Amino acid sequence: MNPSPGRCAADLGPESGLRRRIYFVIGNGATMTRSRPVRGRDWVLLALLCAALYGPGLTAIPPVDRDEPHFAQATKQMVQSGYFALPPSSADIRVDKPVGIYWLQAAAVLTTAGRGCAVIWPYRLPSVLGATVAVLLTYWLGRRLFARQVALLGAAFLASCVLLVVEAHLATTDAALLACVVAAQACLAALYAAARRGHTGARSYAAGFWIAQGIGVLIKGPIIVLVSGLTLATLLGLEGWHAPPTAANQRLRTGLRWHWGIVLMLAISVPWIVVAGWATHGAFYQDWFSDVALKAVSIRQSHGGPPGSYVVLAAVTFWPASFATALGLVRALGRRTRTAERFCLAWIIPTWLFFEFMPTKLPHYVLPAYPALALLAARSVLASPATLLTYARTVRAGFILWSGVTLAMGVLILVGAAKLGDGIDGATVFAAATATVIAVTGMRLGWRQRLLPASAVAVIGSVVLFIPILQWVVPDLGAVWLSRAASAAVARRGARPLAAVGYHEPSLVFLAATEVALLEPQDAAGFLRDRVGGLVLVSDDQRAAFARAAMDIGLSVREVWAVDGINYSKGRRTRLSLFEQAPPSTGSAMSSE
Repeated sequence: MNPSPGRCAADLGPESGLRRRIYFVIGNGATMTRSRPVRGRDWVLLALLCAALYGPGLTAIPPVDRDEPHFAQATKQMVQSGYFALPPSSADIRVDKPVGIYWLQAAAVLTTAGRGCAVIWPYRLPSVLGATVAVLLTYWLGRRLFARQVALLGAAFLASCVLLVVEAHLATTDAALLACVVAAQACLAALYAAARRGHTGARSYAAGFWIAQGIGVLIKGPIIVLVSGLTLATLLGLEGWHAPPTAANQRLRTGLRWHWGIVLMLAISVPWIVVAGWATHGAFYQDWFSDVALKAVSIRQSHGGPPGSYVVLAAVTFWPASFATALGLVRALGRRTRTAERFCLAWIIPTWLFFEFMPTKLPHYVLPAYPALALLAARSVLASPATLLTYARTVRAGFILWSGVTLAMGVLILVGAAKLGDGIDGATVFAAATATVIAVTGMRLGWRQRLLPASAVAVIGSVVLFIPILQWVVPDLGAVWLSRAASAAVARRGARPLAAVGYHEPSLVFLAATEVALLEPQDAAGFLRDRVGGLVLVSDDQRAAFARAAMDIGLSVREVWAVDGINYSKGRRTRLSLFEQAPPSTGSAMSSE
């Protein structure tokens, strides 16, 4: 389905000198050949872009509550125990997520840091790799649906979008899952394009589709099946369910090789699912089903929102390509009978609608639709000037919203550093100034319909902006990283028993150099009395209860350290205090050092 170089050039229209120079970087179909050196350069450029976006902050940002340290702690215990069949979590088995991500994290830890690893960055490496693979596969998919420059720009849009940059820095499932989703969808796209040309497609594409399904199930359960299933059902519906055997939908069904494809997917995923069910006496099936089903019918953990929430959030989560989101969708709807646009729309629309109407909402739920959205955005940016003129109002409205979001990011950087950090420093000023320059320059170019230069400013500017934010600004927000401060305070007092009351965040469990007992106030008082040299970390809302419990058992305690900050998991300010048993001469149940 690749257009010829001549047709791409005609569609892109006449080029200014600046456009030609930009095409030298992203590839102009009119002047570049499809030789191996050019393709190799594209892969290298995208890999370098991913390294520049995902490397900064990887070691500097502390564990982010609550999901990331949950995964990392379970993997740490898995590595330390040497038991890799099931992921443990403290004294329990963590069965609400499949084992695939734990295996990936364990492999990364054993390869880079060894069994005693207590820092977070090795656990994040699978996410970095998953995000990078997803970007490269988006380019591979774009080459088969669109022109080469569309594929390259679309992959760059995906690589630099806020949501994927965030997920690449978290030791969770979503970046790795995205790589599986794009692999499956790319194979499905190749089969669909072949079916519309009158062929059933190569067996290798069918095998790749089912292998990606099996691996995706091991990483995050049925989400990948949902995305591919909705895409396939939409494509078959558009082609006609009851079309004659020679029609495209029948060739697509045949091309998927269902008779051995499903067996291949089950052979990858089912053995562990059976083992997990047997080892947990069926609890795995109940917990897994409850986790998926309850999110689909009710709001879980206060993560809810009305339909349309993801559309609003996309202005931020899909930044810096969000200026072209509406334009890309509108143009694609106008060209919906074409193979490339039809496939991308069949991927985006049903997936997006499913998550919009699901009661439980988190920003990353729609990430599996972003690769197709990025390709459509890139396709619209590279339309001919004459075509863009017909969408002038849509383009300008998109840039007004985009520039507002970009300027707001700059303001947020300054306010965050002033309120939550040690004050505004050079990195903060540089990041805020960069956001302002991006907003003003991009707006000027976009208002004049110069979308390709504006895209270059957006992508390159995002790299310049994210590096100081991730490497210095975010790690220096001391009021946010309470677990980092608390674990450092405990470490300065040596390897002493530790209990936590009221502050039960997983990041504390992961970062603490000693085992952490998560207790109620009464139990914590007994813990401090019975453990020689013990320490108890108490949040401000449990301080009075802890004091009463200590007094009831005649225990004198003293505060040896305290910090004020924000518990962002609960969305409130809090004060953490560290207590130890006071000498008998103190004579007070709650004294300060």
